[in-house]
Amino acid sequence: MSWLWSIFSDRRNLAVALLLLAGAAKAQEVACKAFLAGTRALVDATIHGLLDRELLRIVKLGVPGKLTVEASVSRRRQLWFGRIVTMATRELPLRWSEERGAFELDGRALADPEHISLERIPLPLAEAEEPAAYQVEVVTRLVVVTPGSLGRVAHLLEGESDSALTRTLLGAIANDLTRSASASCPVEKRR
Repeated sequence: MSWLWSIFSDRRNLAVALLLLAGAAKAQEVACKAFLAGTRALVDATIHGLLDRELLRIVKLGVPGKLTVEASVSRRRQLWFGRIVTMATRELPLRWSEERGAFELDGRALADPEHISLERIPLPLAEAEEPAAYQVEVVTRLVVVTPGSLGRVAHLLEGESDSALTRTLLGAIANDLTRSASASCPVEKRR
């Protein structure tokens, strides 16, 4: 056991171990479906693999997270990039509720943190056209650990977290612990 302590007593070895842990995160996927309803696009999105076991443990210990969901509708143009016609952004807090004994996203209990269905996102359109004229993109970004919170942990462990190397390293680890994914889907007629 003393050999393990000697490995982690060196700051560089500890930093490398944290980077390896952060890099082991699995990919997050988003699935979306969009329907045209009058002059609105209604977007249903489900996020798969948002929280791995380590992030669940961190949130359960009391470190809140923030899920940012950005949905945009683009009008397709031939031989050119689509033009964004509308966009909406939501920031949803993620936390553990002791009272409910469940994870909560924006105050709603999550039945399965591995497969999270988001609330429907209505996006207003200037005019109703054929659904094939529109494409929806959903981008998600989950942040649970910030460079500031990692800095406080490093300060407790080492007593020195204000060097440029430490700040850079903590920023890299926090970025590696951020989960993000995107998906796009065509707008369809409502069935």
